[in-house]
Amino acid sequence: MSNQRRTKIKDYIDSRGEATVAELLNLCGGCSNMTLWRDLKQLEEEGSIRRTRGGAISLRLIQPDTEGLYIRRSRENINAKRAIARTAVKYVTSGHAIFFDAGSTVMELARLLSDEHFTVITSGANIAIELSQLRSCNAICVGGQLSANTLSFSGPHADAFINSVNIDTAVMATSGFSLKHGFTSGSFTEHELKRSVIAKAEKVIMLMDASKLQRNLPFTFATLNDIDIIITDKPLPHDVMEKCSAANVKVVVADAE
Repeated sequence: MSNQRRTKIKDYIDSRGEATVAELLNLCGGCSNMTLWRDLKQLEEEGSIRRTRGGAISLRLIQPDTEGLYIRRSRENINAKRAIARTAVKYVTSGHAIFFDAGSTVMELARLLSDEHFTVITSGANIAIELSQLRSCNAICVGGQLSANTLSFSGPHADAFINSVNIDTAVMATSGFSLKHGFTSGSFTEHELKRSVIAKAEKVIMLMDASKLQRNLPFTFATLNDIDIIITDKPLPHDVMEKCSAANVKVVVADAE
């Protein structure tokens, strides 16, 4: 019961950015002040929120990076990410030059790749390590500056490397998508690298679970016109499907296991 209550409190604070003690007491159906503060103390120790004098604030408002820690993101929507990965692996063809973007969904795809003759270029440090365990896979890391927050390489060295190679298929990830702003990222250097990859690729596949819809981050790296296939876990809204059709984007909804 206490775990459910703390999850409810965390979700409420995250959805609004901050909350007062009175709001949270009402949310919890009249639990005591002492119980509420114990819950807030534990959530703060877990790195979910920061307590304030009159309530609590979401760390999303005060963390310097809008992406959040990789380890935290990797645990979110895990079933959706695995379903997307199982569908995406059908589009990865051996003998081609493939780019794997950094990101937890693409990491799930890397775990499913069979030990065949793949050439995979990646910006994800953890993805490169995962692929290095396959004897027949030629895994190439772009290099550059490594973000501890996303485990992604980016920056001028990474851009220069991408400009020197050919890419048949790029498997991309996004932190947010809306019709107004397109596909967005919270990092300027990572958004530049994504743009460079998409410009070089013959085919672009976007892996995007439903939680990314209507989420806008500061830097747009692609629009629907840049994408060939979207693989998602749930049917997209009607207005998004209409725009996908107009842009000749194929939308594939992954089957749940």
